[in-house]
Amino acid sequence: MDSVDLQVLATARQWAAQGRRLAWVTVARTWGSAPRPPGSWLVVRDDGLIEGSVSGGCIEDDLVARMRAGGFSGAPVLQRYGVTQDEAARFGLPCGGTLELLIEPAPDVASLRQLSERLREGHLVRRTVDAATGEVTLDDAPRGEAMQWDGQHLRTVHGPRWRLLIIGAGQIARYLAPMAIALDHAVSVCDPRS
Repeated sequence: MDSVDLQVLATARQWAAQGRRLAWVTVARTWGSAPRPPGSWLVVRDDGLIEGSVSGGCIEDDLVARMRAGGFSGAPVLQRYGVTQDEAARFGLPCGGTLELLIEPAPDVASLRQLSERLREGHLVRRTVDAATGEVTLDDAPRGEAMQWDGQHLRTVHGPRWRLLIIGAGQIARYLAPMAIALDHAVSVCDPRS
């Protein structure tokens, strides 16, 4: 989980504690070119403030307008953007890409709090959202599990990535570190030299 996602989670908890109405938005699937990968988060507040990103800005304006108009309530909503070429151009999606978003009106604040606590403790957590009911469950996730979306359940994995400690900043470390980063490892290089 990167620092952007942690900030989205912290902001959502803060806004909920202030009694604000929220909508939690997750990129469930993409086709073609997409500015943000599946699993990216955005939280939008009733007055239009946002934290996070699902598209780099082009879809966020529509989500803010819909939130301000009271458009999100009840069970989660599946929303597709860029289904047609005209819609892709209207929302500014690059290269005709398509985004499928799962929008959770009034996310469960207790589960957000629990997710924050488990992440602070260093756990790898799977967050599952039932798209029909809005029920959210948190479970321990096995290493290597990826995000899954079957049209009914959205499962996202959060927490520490695999870690690799490389002792010595030599020639092997110079090549090994970028390869490990590309494979989603958190890399630390230990060397007495500055």
